[in-house]
Amino acid sequence: MRKKNTKKQITDIDLMEELEYYHPQKKRRQIPQKYLIAAILVIIAGAAFLLSPFFAIKEIRLENSAQFTASELAERISLSVGDNILFFPRGKAERTLEEEPYIQEARLIRELPDTMVISLAERKVRAYVPYMGSYLYIDEEGRILDIEKTYVQGLPIVNGLQFSEFQLGEIISVDNPDALHVMLQISQILQKYEMTEMIVELNVSNPEDIYAQVNRVTVHLGTLDNMDQKLLSLAEIMKTIPEEDRGSLDLSDPNKRIIFQYLI
Repeated sequence: MRKKNTKKQITDIDLMEELEYYHPQKKRRQIPQKYLIAAILVIIAGAAFLLSPFFAIKEIRLENSAQFTASELAERISLSVGDNILFFPRGKAERTLEEEPYIQEARLIRELPDTMVISLAERKVRAYVPYMGSYLYIDEEGRILDIEKTYVQGLPIVNGLQFSEFQLGEIISVDNPDALHVMLQISQILQKYEMTEMIVELNVSNPEDIYAQVNRVTVHLGTLDNMDQKLLSLAEIMKTIPEEDRGSLDLSDPNKRIIFQYLI
């Protein structure tokens, strides 16, 4: 059996170690101190410029709002003249504004160097729902935007929704969702044809037998079928009926002759 040459192996290892010991090591390149100082000075100067009065807010402007003023919203998000426009937390402010029921979307836009623009997409009131002596302000989705003691003329007052509780800013939860659907559909038609000032009051308690009260006229609308045609016909007919006249109209069948019946 052949023996290994252990002595030769040890000698070879020792030789390699000696070579590594005497081999000159490469020196690391060092950045000249003057460059480091220059870089630090540039960073300090840049930070000072970004924090300087050059970027202090001088104007807060509001766009696309019918419900609020710039000062109201600025106060809500703690935005003030003099704040640094670059470091103001826009994302947090936008989320805060969107907690307001009337605000669907909020964006804060920097117009450098010194103007902050608050741009809104607002929800709009489409109907009023009576509730314990007050009125719920409802948008096109059925969301409750507000509750007030009074209402502004020009939008329908809707009776017949059944509910026991509600949450401001949330879609109203009703026990008769078909009635809510009817209300929202009619509201959209009224907006579509710009007829919001005509309908005074709707009764949707029976979604298959809808009634409206316009001035002193009771109008039988029936079902949602052909509602566009029914409301357009109603708008034309009401132009011929004096506001002081009392009576009724049956528009439940668009193919039926329409007769205004006077009431004494």
